Amino acid sequence: MFLWVHYTDMVIALLAVPAAVAALWAAMRLPASPGTGPSRMWRLLFGLLLGGAALRVVAALLLLRDGWDFAGPRLVFVVPALVVIAAGYGVWVRPMLRSPAGEGRVAAWPGDYWAAMVAAGVVLVASAAQLVGTGGAAVTGVGVLGIAAVGSVWRRARWCRRSAGRWWRTAAKGALGAALAAAVLVGWSTASQLPARSSMTGSPVDTGGSTIGHAHHGGISVTTLTGTDTAGVPARRFTLTAQAATVELDSGQRVEAWTFNGVTPGPQLRVRQGDLVEVTLVNQLPGVGVTLHWHGVDVPNAMDGVAGVTQDAVPPGGRFVYRFRATQVGTYWYHSHEMSSVQVRRGLFGALVVLPADAPEQSDAVDETVLRHTWIDEDGVASLGVTTGAQRRQVPAGRQVRLRLVNTDGNPATFTLTGAPLRVVAIDGTDVHEPNVLHGVRILVGGGSRYDLAFTMPDQPVVLRADGPTIVYSPDGNAGPGRESPAPALLDPARYGTPAATPFGAASHVDRRFTLRVDERLGFYDGRPAVRYTLNNRSFPDVPMLMVAPGDLVEVTYVNRSGQHHPMHLHGHHMLVLSRDGRPTSGSPWWVDTLDVGPGETYRVAFRADNPGIWMDHCHNLEHAANGMILHLGYAGITTPFQTGHGTANHPE
Repeated sequence: MFLWVHYTDMVIALLAVPAAVAALWAAMRLPASPGTGPSRMWRLLFGLLLGGAALRVVAALLLLRDGWDFAGPRLVFVVPALVVIAAGYGVWVRPMLRSPAGEGRVAAWPGDYWAAMVAAGVVLVASAAQLVGTGGAAVTGVGVLGIAAVGSVWRRARWCRRSAGRWWRTAAKGALGAALAAAVLVGWSTASQLPARSSMTGSPVDTGGSTIGHAHHGGISVTTLTGTDTAGVPARRFTLTAQAATVELDSGQRVEAWTFNGVTPGPQLRVRQGDLVEVTLVNQLPGVGVTLHWHGVDVPNAMDGVAGVTQDAVPPGGRFVYRFRATQVGTYWYHSHEMSSVQVRRGLFGALVVLPADAPEQSDAVDETVLRHTWIDEDGVASLGVTTGAQRRQVPAGRQVRLRLVNTDGNPATFTLTGAPLRVVAIDGTDVHEPNVLHGVRILVGGGSRYDLAFTMPDQPVVLRADGPTIVYSPDGNAGPGRESPAPALLDPARYGTPAATPFGAASHVDRRFTLRVDERLGFYDGRPAVRYTLNNRSFPDVPMLMVAPGDLVEVTYVNRSGQHHPMHLHGHHMLVLSRDGRPTSGSPWWVDTLDVGPGETYRVAFRADNPGIWMDHCHNLEHAANGMILHLGYAGITTPFQTGHGTANHPE
């Protein structure tokens, strides 16, 4: 229902724009005498405008259940449009159409023009309110209504030029110029643009709950949040050097990539639970900064690697050392969080695997990490690693196999495994409780998410497909992918596995509640036309920070009112999914750090605020984040000295 309302309103807005423009054009061509005008056109145009505005009011009323902040702008602009169109049609247009030849209201012409001009102008305002948001609607309204008004004066000056003379023409020209100048000035001042600099310190309040105040200036800096004292503790040390390289795919295509240590995906970092991990990032890329973000690992805030929030981007020729304890067993990945919508696509990513502390040094089991990626330089070529076609693996029958699936893209990817009974043993690094045996599985892996599969190798081929690229496991290593069998059932993580105890749940007392409505609209962002992605009708940096205190149990409801998937990624914390579309989860506790919220879906999640800092919470379709779908989780009393935006070296998305 909600998506139907959303798309109906969008279609009405798109249809209303040409109808209103046509009405303006027809008004300028009204005849001098009744009986010769485009009466059928007038009936059609005003019927469209009146019916469209009425439907838009109905749509807005239906959406009021989501709150005034979501539906209010529609009503504010659409209701006046409905009133003006109905009044204009009833008072001026309808009598004109019904009047016999030689009579009517056309001779007393200003009413006809004002009715058409104002009605069409207000419809354009209402349509713009839906398409580009209230700020864009205000700009459009000033421009359209101003131009319509002075256009009416100009037209009247032409009709009355014999009696009015040059004064009317001069006044009309001046009014037209003033209206155009005003529209340009208002548009320039209110168009949604990223400011020259933006700081996270003191960002305002809570989005959907009570106001709890600003972060305190002069509080604890994020730079001090480095975790426990690790001086002198032996560490697992790695060096990752960001550098340009030409990468050749198996198809022969060559990609001018950005790599870590000359390869992409970057080197896999495999450590054990409890290890102190030390990674030195060296930047040898010309002209761009780089960082490292540990996706899904709840590191101390100073080690999170977000340019402009927890550090400055590492400049060309510079280096930065990340240190943290690997406390969470599971499958994770790392990537740059400076210009991430570009740098991740160009190859700055790799896998991080944390093994249990007691994992054997040597094992016959097969443990493979599979990173799916789409190359930006090759017009959307999907690959597993650097292979776009079929790969073959030799695995003896009876061998235990674990596949760690990682989706490095922003859009969801479908992985299908056939040929052996299997279990989904972990999601986003957290083990699934008592996973059921599946005979083939199809998994929709959201952007940034990870799923671990486990099976015993049979004496026949096992095929992993990933929306194109394929890996075939067979005892002799020579089997091909064969013909694709009918797709197995899609895994539902909300129903998979069996329930288990959790530290909190749907019935727990909640300290903070927030609701985030994600949407999209046409408009301007960062000074350019774009599809703006919004949270509660706002885009970064205007989205209020979610403010919490240490120890708070926080509940967040994600409501997707757009037509796209939005993998919402909260840094530094893991969220427990409580319900989807109002229905409680019933399988294994479903812990995520990246939750794919599909079109029309509503999720309720909860997490414990136990990792102080200032944390990004954004859509991990990084192009969406680059166009505004970013907010932050802030702990009271935490500040940051870093800034982002034009005029700084930091551009996290």
